[in-house]
Amino acid sequence: MRASRPYVADTLRLAGPVALARLGIIGMGLVDVIVVGQLTPDELPHQALGFAPVSVFLVAAIGLLQGVQVLAARSLGQKNYEGAGVALRRGLVLALAAGLASAALMWLAGENMFAIFGVEAALVAPSAAVMNILALSIPLHLLYIAGTYFLEAIKKPGISTAVMWVANGVNLVLNLLWVPEHGAIGSAWATVASRAFLAAAVLACIWFLRDGALYGVRKLGADGPTYRALLAVGIAAAVSQAVEAGAFAAMTVIAGRISADVVSAYQILLNLMAFVFMIALGVSAASAVLVSEAIGRNAPHDAARAGWTGLGINTVAMLCAALAVVIFAEPIGRLYTTDLALASLIASLVWVSALVLTPDGGQVVTASILRARGDNWFPTFSHILAYAVVMPVLGYWLAEREGMGVAGLLLAIFWASVLSVFVLILRWWALTRRPAPIAHSPD
Repeated sequence: MRASRPYVADTLRLAGPVALARLGIIGMGLVDVIVVGQLTPDELPHQALGFAPVSVFLVAAIGLLQGVQVLAARSLGQKNYEGAGVALRRGLVLALAAGLASAALMWLAGENMFAIFGVEAALVAPSAAVMNILALSIPLHLLYIAGTYFLEAIKKPGISTAVMWVANGVNLVLNLLWVPEHGAIGSAWATVASRAFLAAAVLACIWFLRDGALYGVRKLGADGPTYRALLAVGIAAAVSQAVEAGAFAAMTVIAGRISADVVSAYQILLNLMAFVFMIALGVSAASAVLVSEAIGRNAPHDAARAGWTGLGINTVAMLCAALAVVIFAEPIGRLYTTDLALASLIASLVWVSALVLTPDGGQVVTASILRARGDNWFPTFSHILAYAVVMPVLGYWLAEREGMGVAGLLLAIFWASVLSVFVLILRWWALTRRPAPIAHSPD
């Protein structure tokens, strides 16, 4: 039996605003790096190291909430519209709990978070101060993410996208006000204030949705996904994303063991890759929603076609993005910093960053569609192999032992991503050759 319809238009229609929202998320970090790099460039290492552990906790907690998106979309496929609202409410509880726990753990760790890994002594205290402030923003950002996943599942991603870009304006203004006097600390407080706006605005928009009654937004006691069902998807995704984020944070620590200049260059190039990576996250979210919805209505051929379509769209987008960053390598270097030597180093290494984009984007799309299909743990084990085992070891060897510095770190990311996407696509291909599991009510 063939798939009933193509998915190119559906994927692009949903992926466009989702990608813009994801770009807005990284846009906040981009503004932080650029403003600090332009106004107080000596504090870039403090900002980079302070953000590294925050990113691990934040990304892991975002993964924990992925069940909101998957199970809300599956509920819609099963015509249980109020189930989407149940997924949202329970997701908000998980967001708050995970966010507060993450912040508490970072405060308890303090300076030990950096000193234990051999970071230069002069960088430890200011980096820990930045981390402690950024930790306050985690619960706020997670509330926004839970609301965003719900809006994407009901195919109203434009709301969270608009909120995100208004928040970017808030973040820029606050950075310009606070960074000249307070440096990286001022930028961290700008992030906290912007994320407070994000959480309040998106939840207000959801509460006053015109068709909120249809989705049970304000109705208690409706049938829908339980905490157990949300965690069945979310824990696997959280472990996977924590492993990946932790591995990337370890790479920042390796950079910190070499020199402050290496930390700055690596952070800037990683930020550039992350900015482009948001396009892949948009495609992955759109593909996951469409695959989940197809599984909800027991249409495995539609699920397969939606998944392959997302992979194809992502490949084209990443190749175009890679070409663009190579062409504009020198302006990109000058955009990030006024330090001419650092800008020149960045421009000379942009081509290595461009290599990473296609396999890295491909692995996140494939992992998302596998989880949407119900294959939760295989992507986790794949990410552990590629990013927790291969990447840090290869990064240490190339960057420190072989003396390749930033280029060695980037090449390690490239080969780990190649391994990850190869294994995951093989898994997706194998699963699409046999019937998908029959969807049951999420419980």
